Amino acid sequence: MILIRKAHKWIALLLGIQLALWMLSGLGMALLPHDKVAGAHRQSAPEDPLPLARLAPDPVVMPTLPQGTDVRQITLQPLYGMLVYRIETEDGVILSDAVTGAPIGIGEDLAIAIAKSDYSGPGTVKKAEYLSESTLETRNHSDPTWRIDFSDAEATAIYVSAATGEILERRNNYWRAFDVFWMLHIMDYQNRTDFNHPLIVIAALIVLWLGVSGIALWWDSFRARDFNLTRRWLHRNHSIPLSLVDSEGTALKKVETRPLRSLFSTMENLGYPLPSTCGGGGTCGLCRVKVSSDWPIVPADRRQIPETELEAGYRLACQHTIEAPVTVTLPHGLLDAAELDGRVVSATFLTPDMYELRLVLPSPLDFRAGSYLQVEVPPFESHLDKLPLPPTVKSQWEASGTDRTFGTDQNVYRTYSLANAPGEFGNEIILNIRLALAKPDKAGVPVGLGSAYLTSLNRGDKVRLRGPFGDFRVDEEAEELVFIAGGAGIAPIRSMIIDQLRRKKTSRPISFWYGVRTPDHVVYKEDFKSLGDLHQNFSWHVAISDLSEHLDWTGHRGMIHETLRDQFLARHPDLGSCSFYICGPPAMLKATLALLESFEVSKDRIAFDDFGS
Repeated sequence: MILIRKAHKWIALLLGIQLALWMLSGLGMALLPHDKVAGAHRQSAPEDPLPLARLAPDPVVMPTLPQGTDVRQITLQPLYGMLVYRIETEDGVILSDAVTGAPIGIGEDLAIAIAKSDYSGPGTVKKAEYLSESTLETRNHSDPTWRIDFSDAEATAIYVSAATGEILERRNNYWRAFDVFWMLHIMDYQNRTDFNHPLIVIAALIVLWLGVSGIALWWDSFRARDFNLTRRWLHRNHSIPLSLVDSEGTALKKVETRPLRSLFSTMENLGYPLPSTCGGGGTCGLCRVKVSSDWPIVPADRRQIPETELEAGYRLACQHTIEAPVTVTLPHGLLDAAELDGRVVSATFLTPDMYELRLVLPSPLDFRAGSYLQVEVPPFESHLDKLPLPPTVKSQWEASGTDRTFGTDQNVYRTYSLANAPGEFGNEIILNIRLALAKPDKAGVPVGLGSAYLTSLNRGDKVRLRGPFGDFRVDEEAEELVFIAGGAGIAPIRSMIIDQLRRKKTSRPISFWYGVRTPDHVVYKEDFKSLGDLHQNFSWHVAISDLSEHLDWTGHRGMIHETLRDQFLARHPDLGSCSFYICGPPAMLKATLALLESFEVSKDRIAFDDFGS
């Protein structure tokens, strides 16, 4: 269903462009005046034809044709004041003067005269051009033609048959605009004639697929009780007990609430708004709370919440309604979350795609190591050239194919873990921001709004924050601490390690396993080296996954979970004494959790921050 949802979204976006073209082109064709499109407004009123008797001599001269000519029809007709025979043969049409019997050719002068007699506009003849092959403007005619251009504002062109002298087409800018709309409408971008072009057939089949997949997604998103209006009416005066506890298990509040309302909106009405960047759409995963493991699991839960948390009773508050007494375990910090005004102190790139944003707050922030903040991104619009990026970062942006322009017209929210330990920098905090650029095979994908917006800020600019939040924390009862991070997942891990060693001065063994792509992506080397020098109970290990053989690197090579397996798990005498703390990209997190499971590490000894969900 996830694959169908993604395909439905992107195909619908692509097809939506064509739907817009269908609508706009149809509207354009309807608005254009059809008499002007046909050129009728510049056509001379036809004169009453002269009787053939007044044109014909007595007797008329029959044409002389080569012996063996396959004549199919001979017609006596007028042509620009002359009487001619129109002789249709197997090879085409022959014109012959009925007075002299001489053959008649439609030369430039005669073609101009015929076109001028048909034209009633203000222009004069600009140019006459002989066309041996058909063009888009004469695509319904295969014979050679004369194109006579007139000097009016509509760029009128009259096409005269070089074989018969007939007016084949009257074209102007009205018709040309109509023809573009017609091309867009029927999706025949080459010949503009095939209403059953394969492209429009394919588009119709895609629309059919979108309809079918839309029904599947609709079925996936709703449940029968969502449409049970009678049930809602019967319970309109009922109330259901709702108990709130914090992540430590402390009872906070018990209230009576209305049934059959979403837990997300209920919490907001009670004054405990849950963090969210999608407004309750079930796509950001930030409103997850712990309720009960017997609550049904909906598809949005599975997409946003790891299996281990689902088993523990975590659900997305926006996807569930209150139907029975429930106890809600709130994320740490939710009740004490504050609106904060930070100001930019500095923004320093630590790696080619990650920078450290340092903010100063009015007072020191009281938080627990491992917590995160919600950052408000207001409406803005910017461009790559306006960003104070190092040349190497700009080059990476340009090479990635990411759009150079970016912005939003509404408030959006992004979450970032605190990389500093509590009390480490007084009133200042640091956030690690990974600049989310497109991958080489995804050219044109917009940059991550949060990372790009924060990159555009200058020293002294104001940043609106909310928090701190989060239940990612160190178990103070654990005998040994093992931290595992990948890329930007180092932020909460750094906070936890420094908090344990510098502030809490723990003597427990601590090891840190850090995976990055290249040596240039290793951050906070000085911090961890200093910790290793000062604290004998701490060690840190780096594994490089994308390393050229010729580079001088004496450390571990490969994926960090493989290094952890070979250098730690396979050698440790008592994994049951270890507590593991993991933060990193989804693929790294999934591989590490599977690895720990294969070594039979108990799930209650594993904590992780799934920042990629």
